[in-house]
Order: sequence, then C-alpha cells, then structure tokens
Amino acid sequence: MKKERILTDNWFLRESESTEVMKIPQMPMQVHDILYHYGKIGDSYQWGKTEDCRWVNDKTWIYGTDFEIEPQRPDAKSLDCGKYVLLLEGLDTFAEIKVNQKTAGRHHDCYLPCKMDISPLVKPGKNTLEIIFTPVKEELKKTEETYRDIVAEGLVEPCRFLRKTFHDFTTYLGNDPDFYKAGVFGRTVLYEISDGLQIEDVDVQYSLNEALDTAKVQIHTAVSDGNVQIHTALSGGNEGGGIYRVRAWILYDKELIWEQEKPAGESFMAGIEDVHLWWPAGYGAQDLYCVQAELLRDGQVIDTWEKRIGFRKITMQGMLDFQINGRTVRLWGANLTPDQGYTLCEDTKRTERLLELARDAHVNALRIWGEGTGFGEFLYNFADENGILLWQEFYCGHAQYPDVEEVKEKILQEAEYMIKSRKHHPSILLWCGGNECYLSRDFAAPQRTYLTAEFFEYDLKRLCLRLDPDRYYHVNSPFFGSYSNEPGKGDTHSYTNSWYVPGSDIPLFASENLRVSFPGVKTLKRYLKRDILPKPVRRKHGELPWPQEYESITSAESWKKIPCIEEFYDAEKPEEMVYQFGAAAGKYIKDSVERYRRGRKADDGTMDRICKGHFIWKWNTTFPHIYSSVLDFYLEQKMPYYFLKRAYEPLSVQVEVSDHLYVWLVNDTGMSQEGRITAKLFDMQENRFVKREEIPVKCKAGESVMAGRLDSFGQFTRDKMIRVTFRDAEQNIATQNHTFMDIERHLTFPQSGIKMWREKDVICLKAEQFARCVELSGEEDGDPYWWDFQDNYFDLFPGEVKRVEYGNRHKRGTIKAKAVYDKTCAELNI
Repeated sequence: MKKERILTDNWFLRESESTEVMKIPQMPMQVHDILYHYGKIGDSYQWGKTEDCRWVNDKTWIYGTDFEIEPQRPDAKSLDCGKYVLLLEGLDTFAEIKVNQKTAGRHHDCYLPCKMDISPLVKPGKNTLEIIFTPVKEELKKTEETYRDIVAEGLVEPCRFLRKTFHDFTTYLGNDPDFYKAGVFGRTVLYEISDGLQIEDVDVQYSLNEALDTAKVQIHTAVSDGNVQIHTALSGGNEGGGIYRVRAWILYDKELIWEQEKPAGESFMAGIEDVHLWWPAGYGAQDLYCVQAELLRDGQVIDTWEKRIGFRKITMQGMLDFQINGRTVRLWGANLTPDQGYTLCEDTKRTERLLELARDAHVNALRIWGEGTGFGEFLYNFADENGILLWQEFYCGHAQYPDVEEVKEKILQEAEYMIKSRKHHPSILLWCGGNECYLSRDFAAPQRTYLTAEFFEYDLKRLCLRLDPDRYYHVNSPFFGSYSNEPGKGDTHSYTNSWYVPGSDIPLFASENLRVSFPGVKTLKRYLKRDILPKPVRRKHGELPWPQEYESITSAESWKKIPCIEEFYDAEKPEEMVYQFGAAAGKYIKDSVERYRRGRKADDGTMDRICKGHFIWKWNTTFPHIYSSVLDFYLEQKMPYYFLKRAYEPLSVQVEVSDHLYVWLVNDTGMSQEGRITAKLFDMQENRFVKREEIPVKCKAGESVMAGRLDSFGQFTRDKMIRVTFRDAEQNIATQNHTFMDIERHLTFPQSGIKMWREKDVICLKAEQFARCVELSGEEDGDPYWWDFQDNYFDLFPGEVKRVEYGNRHKRGTIKAKAVYDKTCAELNI
C-alpha cells in the first residue's frame, strides 16, 4: 500500500556559516518569513524593499528535518523492499537535496515540483533531510560567464536563463529589483510504496456526440514503480505471483454510473448517457463528474487516484471567438498577478477572496499571467465550481528568450507538467505560450526576428497537441498581425494611454486594458506608513500628476498611464485626489467596456460583434503599490472595481453619444430578451426628467442590438443626463444605466440630501436631489476593511430607492454614505 506522509514537523533553518538554528514555526515557509519571525529582519521585505535585508541574498540557507522509517521486520538493518519517493512541491530556486548527508539530487526550477527516488539513501529508524539553497547572485554570475556571448548582444537578460520568478529581478510589481526570495514554498511529501507499484497518473479523455447528451470516455492508467512508467498490462510481478489490476469508476452526484476492472496498464472505455454538461457562469450549471481508480494486488488496494471532470465542447469559430456547447461565449474578465510578492507560499483564504470578488463582479474568465507564479489546485477547483474560464499561460514573459536547449527544455518540462496536472479541469479554456514575449521584441528591436520564435510557434504547440489536442494553443499574448499587438488580428494589450494604435476603438480581443488609479485614503496611509498624506499639487509642464512621495510606491512609468483626470475638478485634498483618479479610471472602464461589448458601429449594417472579450489589467495588487489594479493589496475594492462590475453585467442597456444618441441593448445572458427601453432626459437644475421616449426591443442571446435613436430629444444643453431603463416582458427592471452629456469639470452638482435606513440586512438609500458618486464606508471597532458592499460609488437619482447588500464579516458598526460633492454624510448604526 502506498502511504503518503507530509513532513511538517521539526524543521529548522540555519545559515551555512552559522551554528545558530532557528526552528521553523510552520511549513512551508520561506527564508525571509522565518527571519522576520525571529526578528532578524524588519517587515520592509513585505513591501518589496530590500535595503535592510540585502544581506540575505549573500547567504546559503539550509532547511533540515528528521523523519522516521519503520522497517517491516523489527530486526532489519536495511530497507530491502519497496520504494521511497520524495516530493518537494515548491523550491525557490537553486537547491541541493541531501538525505543522510548524501546528495539525492539538485533542482533549479521554481515552476516545477522536485520528485526523486531516495530508496538507496534511507535506512530504518531516524533519517535526515536537508535542502540547501545557494545564493541567486552565484547562479546569475555562472550564467553570465557561461553565456557571455549571448548576454553581450544585449537582447537577453541574464535572469531569463534562470527558471525563477522574473519579478524578483524587476520593479514592475512594486518591489526592488534585487528581492531574491529563497526557500521552501510547497509541501514536502514522502511516499512509501511498499508494494513496488503506484498509480502515477490517470489520463481522462472524452468526446461528446452532436446532440451533446452522450459521452465516450477513455481512461488511461499510468502505473509506475516510482521511477519508470509501466506501459504493458501486468499479470504477475512479485515473488508470490500476485496480479496487479486497476478498478475504475465514475460518479455523478455521488451516484455510481459506470465501473470496470482490468489488468494494470490497460485502458478503459466508458459510455455515459444523459450527460449533464458543464457551462460557463451565466449559461447553465457547472455539473461535475468524479473519476476514481484503485490499483489492486491480489484484490487488495495498494493505491488510489481521484479527479473531477466536466463535460463540455469548446470550438473556436474564428480567432478567439469561442463556442461552448454550441453557444457563443464572450469573455469578460481580468488578469491575475501573484497574490503576494514577498512569498510564494499560497494563502488560500486570500485566493478565495480574489476569486469570490471576481465571481461577484460578473467575471466569467481569468487570465493567469505568464509573468506570474503558479496558483494551487484551489483556484482551479473554484473555477470549475463557479464556471470561470481560465486563460492559462506558461511561465514566460516580456523578454526575448535565449535560443539555448537547456532553457527551452526546462520550459517544455514545466508546460508538460502543467498540462498533465491541470487539463482535466473543464474551466481551462486555452493554453498560451506566455506574456508579451513578441511585444517586447516589437518595442526593443522591431527589425529583429524573435530569437526563439520556432520554440513558441512549433515546439510548445506540438507539446500541447500531443498532450491535450482538443484545447486551443495561443502562441503568445498579444499575438497575430503585422505587429504582435495589432487590434484587429489577434488579442491586444491596450497601450492607448501612451501609444497611438490603429484600430483600437473596437479591438478583436483586449487581453489587457488599464488606467492607473489610487486605492482609498485608508490604504494610501498604510502604503506610505503615515497618518497625514501629501497634499495634491497642480500639475505643471513636465511635472508628475501626483506628489513626489507617491513615486516610492509606483512603477513602470505609471504617470504615463493615468486616465482623463483633466475632465474632473482639480484635487486639493487627498480624498479629492483619490476620487479624481478613481472616477476618471472608472469612466474610462465604463466607456471602453461598453463600446467593446457593443462590438460594432451603430450604422455598420451588420449584427456581428467584432470584440470577443476584454480583460482588465489588472485584478489584484502584488505588493503595496499604486498601479492599475481594481483591488488594493489588502483585497479591498477600489473605485474602478464597481465601475467594472456594472460594465460587466450580462445584460446591459447603453447610450452611445456620437453624431446621434443611439440606444443599445447588449445580451450576454445566454437567453433571448424582449421588452421596452425607457429613455429619459434629466435636468439637474430643475431636479426632474424633462423628456421621455420608449423603444420596444428584442435581443437574442449573444447579440448587441441598436434599439433606436433619441432624435426626439432634439437640441438641449450639455448639463443634462440621459437615463435608460430596460424592462422585460413582465415589466421588471432588468438593467439600468445613465450617461453624462458633458465632462464632470463643467457640471455643478446639488447637495443631495441623502437619507439612509436599514431593512433586515440591506442598506436603503434615497436622495432628494441627484447624488454624484455615493461612497459607502463602514467601520467596526476601527476596522474599515472588507465590508463588501454589493454596489458602491454609484449615482443616485432623486426619489429612487437604492438597496445595497453588504458582506457577512461585519455584524455591527457604523455605515456612512456621502455623495462626493455633499458637505455632509448620512450615518447608520447597525
């Protein structure tokens, strides 16, 4: 029977030249966290700052522990049967592994687990395990010497020869460029394989019939002795002449629907009728099946295996134009970056919150960024269960990669591991070669052929076709066209803040779209570690758009990537600056996402929606840092989060302001919609609607329909707004929206007179006059975070009652509501 032992106890850390031993409080845990625990360094590393802990980079660090092995015979002096396999799930990065003072192997890749047979090195009783991490500086120096000719050309950075997270060497995510993490970040597992064989993997492949109600499932079992996979059926093998067999079965909703037993090494074929399909969020249920297998010897179970799968059929009608189970699905999503930059140890509670906030914001797809680091199984299971599609990239990013076999072979090994270990997840939509590899060439050396084009365009593609032939492989993001970022040919990354990009008005697929904004004042004070924030300054020629102090917590020329703050009133207080940047970024998100979702011009004479999807750059903040994320480092929703959430509502009514006022209905619900749109012209000065028009509309699933023009409104002053409401056939309000006819800087807003009360667990608000950008905030015993208001930073028309739910973390406290231009706020104690 195979036994799994997770080695978590009695670990220590020491520096190689020191006798001081530090007991590690929990495992896994990386070096900086352990040193911080013992007061050897301060917390600046958690902010990505290395000034007071650079010395850590110069040392060799040794992890150690003991483990016991009980012999099968009490008097045994050696282990003469079975296998002992050591699995180290995460090593960062340059490690030598020793068992009983003898080298078991070396591992130099933070994207791959380390697995090795240590049977020759272990003994009965007490054994020692050491993991020795050498300094990154030494590896960089070796690389520069070994590949000096390639490095001298200036096209490849030395760190790109190493398979270590790239952002230890750059400042993009908010850290210093020499923050070299080190240590163990995944589980350490000892497998005892006493019967000699184990299930190495089970590959599940299936095909659906045209009606999508019957599936043919192939189950291939891979049996190994811990090192070598056995490809032939085994009927005998041990001295006793025992027979190895595999029993496999499939469950749906805990009910057995298929079962079979065969000799180990043979494949199974199952037929499943009345299939329950897996659908993306908003299109149907996320039905999952459980596939299980047991390896038997003489009828006794010696190993088990289990995975969940979902039946769905994905086809691509055109470039990044996906159909799932016969329905067109456009992707409205976000980019995930590493959750916390100072450690690779995953905090599943933080990951869960990242994903829950995405689900609540109508996100149906997430791009797992090729310059990031791996997420654990939790993310993929959550995506399966909640219908979130995953654009999964291999770990290559914004650089030319060296045409060196050793480097390419490591990337192929990583990709193979990722495909084999993740492909059973129905949520994975596609594989992608990496992030901005070709685009980096376009920026730095547009006249040059990409150094490893053949590797990305052929080698990785062939690997995907061999291991997972039914999934699309996208060479890189962005890719396709006369230059890699051409909006009309493939996916595009929006650099329209600093570049003129032809065709960017309605791209084919915007896989990155960004504008820089600030987190809330409470978070800015944490970021800067000060109670009084710098006073905003008027921008003069050649100056930054914010106080100089903020340069320490931003990066990547972010001042080039700001939204249209000039359309808003100048900020004189920090709160006003947060609003100015947040509302400007929100306006950009609203305008661009609504345009992409319409996907075509009002008068183009076709129903085809050009844009197939949009991913905001970015979802989360890796270090305490000002950039373009919609969540701050503490996983609090920034103002743009709510603008994106509203823009992503599956059913959207919109007003396009151009030569005419066009009214649209956009339907990404998966169901046809029919009803009426009411458009009203609102006069803030008179505090009433002064014109009105009703438009009947029908909109099929997946369509955007230009329902009509508001020419009847005629000529009017630009200080007015247009309010549009779509009611379905039962006269229920299905979606609402409104549009300003002038920039905010030209408008004067009244004192709103907000009233607030509570009905059960819902906050109710009503205004006497138009309330611009109502901010809800809460506090419970000094804790202002994670109130999780269902909506926030919203406008409120007079007389309308706004009902807002909030999260379950806070059971009591004070909630405040304030429109941005109001002099007072409403308060409510709960």
